[in-house]
Amino acid sequence: MNEQLKKFAAATNNELLDPDYKDGEWMVDAVETRETFEQFAESSKNWATRSAMKSGEIGGFKFIAWACCQAVKGQPRRKMSVVDLGDVRFALDTDLSMF
Repeated sequence: MNEQLKKFAAATNNELLDPDYKDGEWMVDAVETRETFEQFAESSKNWATRSAMKSGEIGGFKFIAWACCQAVKGQPRRKMSVVDLGDVRFALDTDLSMF
């Protein structure tokens, strides 16, 4: 597991990622992505439903978040955040603005 993920885990009190379990186990759905914040913000304009986008920082890592979003009608509404860990970002099934 890379150092960025370990730092993020520590910054969120290991509530979202446990670096010691199975070489790093996410406690929420997480998808690695190369899309930028700008690309996520732009594509969110076409989602079926979305709350206002929030931005912030946790442990030096910038994020954007939506309290409720639905990419396509018929899919479940959910929370979503994208955290920037340098060369990659992770889309998470949680609202990081609550931390």
